[in-house]
Amino acid sequence: MAKILVDINVILDAVLNRDEISSALLDKLADSYHELFVTASMVAVLDYFLNKYNANKKEFKKKFFSRFKVITTTGMDALNALSFEDGEDALISLSFKRVAKDGLIITKDRKFPSNGLSVLTPEEALYNQELFGQEENKTISLLDLQKEYRHLMEEIDDVILKCASGGKYILGSEVSEFEQKLANYIGVKHAIGVSSGTDALVLSLRALAIKLKGKEYWDKEDLVITTPLTFTATGEAILRAGATPLFVDITLDTFNLDPEEVEKTLEKYENRVVGILPVHLYGHPCDMDRIMRLARGAGIFVVEDCAQSLGARWNGKQTGSFGDAGCFSFFPTKPLGGFGDGGMIVTDDDELADIIKMLRTHGGRDKNRPEHIGYNARLDTLQAAILLTRLKYLNEFTEKRRKIAEFYHKKLKGIDWLVLPVEHEKAFHVYHQYTVRVRGRNRDDVREGLREKGVHTMVYYPVPLHRMEVFRRTRMEIFGSLKNAETVSKSVLSLPIEPLYFERKDILEKVVSAFLECE
Repeated sequence: MAKILVDINVILDAVLNRDEISSALLDKLADSYHELFVTASMVAVLDYFLNKYNANKKEFKKKFFSRFKVITTTGMDALNALSFEDGEDALISLSFKRVAKDGLIITKDRKFPSNGLSVLTPEEALYNQELFGQEENKTISLLDLQKEYRHLMEEIDDVILKCASGGKYILGSEVSEFEQKLANYIGVKHAIGVSSGTDALVLSLRALAIKLKGKEYWDKEDLVITTPLTFTATGEAILRAGATPLFVDITLDTFNLDPEEVEKTLEKYENRVVGILPVHLYGHPCDMDRIMRLARGAGIFVVEDCAQSLGARWNGKQTGSFGDAGCFSFFPTKPLGGFGDGGMIVTDDDELADIIKMLRTHGGRDKNRPEHIGYNARLDTLQAAILLTRLKYLNEFTEKRRKIAEFYHKKLKGIDWLVLPVEHEKAFHVYHQYTVRVRGRNRDDVREGLREKGVHTMVYYPVPLHRMEVFRRTRMEIFGSLKNAETVSKSVLSLPIEPLYFERKDILEKVVSAFLECE
């Protein structure tokens, strides 16, 4: 799939029916998978000629801009274009190259200043077999963040520039607006934007220590139950809050904490356990009915790690809304990803929310009178502005992930050495990852075979937390053998799940074919 900028002369010849080649090319491009672009500097010129020839601008806009994305032209692009003989065309190619360094320009102007980009005439493009042929040698990645940016480019560029010119870079209005909208989405009273998903966990655990124990930190004797099959940050946050992680086994079907094992753990450790930190792994919610029942019966807190589960539901209720606090990550690859680190804590507890707000800003309501040992852990205004834009498309992207998962389910179910992910009858899985288990074969050999066929996969997570040096060297407790976590860590494999692949059935078929050929 190419990234193609079509010059004004080609567009006008096609729209005004002045050239059959240009018309045929534009129709063929419109029906292709290629990403099509014009620059903002071209739009005014297009408008001039549409007016001049009395074209139907409303119809043009509806049809044309459903396929063509408009690239922002910056002041620096304009200044750099002045050094070229043809500044107008140079401005187009400079703007395009910023977005697509491997892009293709289609133009009738053989002297077009391409700035190192490929250039074809309409006729050369129309009959180019490589351009309209199959992409057999392209590697399929798990995600394509650059493509996601280009998909929402006009809106994202707009909010970035507005935010930059606004000058309120710390806790600007975009942060409070995003907090309110996410609180409404989750169905809770409070949402507090913080600097990362990891800090969301740390601040939540610290705030609970202050509220429940009247101390800045938990004690080493205080145990927090969590899963060993998760990212390091989950266990790390427990240590940073002063407590000790207590690793409990998972179920083989959902990869989440096993409530039966949690119940046995509570019976063994009795009053030492102060809380449970369930992780909604890969986007499948934990059995929160049973976890909450166990926690309330034991009089302990629950902090949900929702880094991978925004939009997931258990029994119709959003993850993050069950426990004392829910913690979200906006790392770029997450279901709602920013352009850097970011996180959010949600809660219905007024007192807890107040403490968390203090902790994220150096420990006080007034920066000159801190009440607690705090952090500089605020969500940036710029990230909030980007996340507000992307939040509008969260449900759409989630549905596309679910459709991709449905496609994989249907096509891969006959492979006896693959265990496909499940979706509990009470669950709404957002498929942050589509994660299978390789059974009876070497997972790494399968992964290498897929790589040779151009399919990129990932292993989340090859080393369970209780095997990591940081926890072995500092402190942790283990309940039972953790045999399921051990088994899963050696057999899981996550497949490409980029939401925009939903429109590319050829890509999804290639993933499936690669697995079938591995048999």
